[in-house]
Amino acid sequence: MNDLDRIFGEGGSTKINAKTIEDIGKRLSKAGKRLHEQGLVIGSSGNISARIPGTETFLIKPSGARMEFLKPEELVLVDLQGKKVRGELDVSLETPMHAATYRARRDVQAVVHTHPPTATAFGIAKTEVLPLQIEMFMRFPNGVPVVPFEAPGSKALAETVQKKIASCDALILENHGIITVGSTIEAACDLSEMVEEAAKIQFLVTILASKDTVNLEKLKQKFKTESNIE
Repeated sequence: MNDLDRIFGEGGSTKINAKTIEDIGKRLSKAGKRLHEQGLVIGSSGNISARIPGTETFLIKPSGARMEFLKPEELVLVDLQGKKVRGELDVSLETPMHAATYRARRDVQAVVHTHPPTATAFGIAKTEVLPLQIEMFMRFPNGVPVVPFEAPGSKALAETVQKKIASCDALILENHGIITVGSTIEAACDLSEMVEEAAKIQFLVTILASKDTVNLEKLKQKFKTESNIE
């Protein structure tokens, strides 16, 4: 029995999932182009992945691939322990972080790691991003916390993200960009864009207004949704 048969089951199940993998691959390729066009990644930085429904596997961008040129056939199939199941190219350095996220969150179907300039700068400054707009507040009411620096690709980073991502959908990685998750590939990309937009707005507000304006507790009072917040 080969790895695909072991994961998907022998015979017909593998054929059915081959179509699923193809469709997800196309969506990941499209999402990669979108993230590049939005300025959230440059060069071969960042990575993106998506769970294969009904299995213990996910597709992920290979090491060294550029988001804007990402092809579906280049994606690597990996299990939830980070072991490559199928693919010609090397797995992404950040595969352990993605695998840890899927293990922590059974509801998550996609993981996006980007290097948006403003949100990344907030991470370097060890400053969380706050939801100053009502639209942002509805999406991440407790803000986006900063995770202390751990080496990219390390077990320590994977373990740290696994613990923090259990209670939120977006994290800023100190000196290392951001990670967002979603119920779909598109939702995870949306959230990555929203975090960067929120960071830009917060940066401008800190120049234009007093520090009291950038205060999470006051935001909660203003939007009067304390009862819905942990």
